[in-house]
Amino acid sequence: MNHLTDTSPVVAVGTFDGVHRGHRSMLDLARGAAAPTGRPVVAATFDPHPRAVVAGGAPPLLCSIDERVEMLAAAGADRVEVIPFTDALARLTPEEFVDRWLVEELGAAAIVVGHNFRFGRRAAGNVEILRELCAAHGIGVEVCDLLVDGNQPVSSSRIRRLLVGGEVRLASQLLGRDYDVAAAVEHGARRGRELGMPTANLAIQPTRLVPADGVYGGIATLQGESWPAATSVGTNPQFTSDQPHPPRTVEVHLIGYEGPDFYGEQLHVTFAEHIRGQRTFDTLEDLIACMQQDLVDVLAGIEARAANA
Repeated sequence: MNHLTDTSPVVAVGTFDGVHRGHRSMLDLARGAAAPTGRPVVAATFDPHPRAVVAGGAPPLLCSIDERVEMLAAAGADRVEVIPFTDALARLTPEEFVDRWLVEELGAAAIVVGHNFRFGRRAAGNVEILRELCAAHGIGVEVCDLLVDGNQPVSSSRIRRLLVGGEVRLASQLLGRDYDVAAAVEHGARRGRELGMPTANLAIQPTRLVPADGVYGGIATLQGESWPAATSVGTNPQFTSDQPHPPRTVEVHLIGYEGPDFYGEQLHVTFAEHIRGQRTFDTLEDLIACMQQDLVDVLAGIEARAANA
């Protein structure tokens, strides 16, 4: 029986971690396919990350599921459907996945996927199989061309590699925005305050990707107000060299902020520019002088970006 109605959606299907430029090109293709008939566009994403179920562990994520839903809506989806990726879902055959999710649950009129889309048990389904299975239900399939930047594909895995290497500027280029994290502020060792440069320690989820150790410039947003920010990522070797496994922390200094403490508040910070790597110093005076230079470099970077915008 034909399941299609006038309001059957065009569905873009993918994990969409980071909602980067390649993902947004899929949403653009879906909007273009939906426009002639006025159909809604649905983005169907998976949570948790499929590799957490089928491979025993997911890669560090570029965004939370809530952030992903918000960004997919901003990219043009009229509705976002989060498909729970469970063991039972992973065991579905390609035919069962199409019947259960694309036809019964989503009622799709057309599907948009990436060129390397795989689905079904043991990733047995590919784009060609998807076309065959969907054709039996009158569902069209659009395949989004691979987006290339610098002779390499724009992909979540490439962005992760760049961030792990501290190359935040190029990662931002592929994302179409500066990489960012948001987390509650927790109590830390208060060393920054003692050094004359108080910092906010972020309680970042262990599943979230944090860029390479070092100092970064960006923007911090607190309670709707934004500040230039210097963010230090690392194990603070100046003070923890005697510890066998010092914790890795993310500490943010809001340049110019003179308000009260904000423990427990959500702080949003961007990683716009890599300032320097993690270092140790012969004296605390040398450390303080370098930290002060970091602030100069952060502000110069922000001014340069604003001038080139």
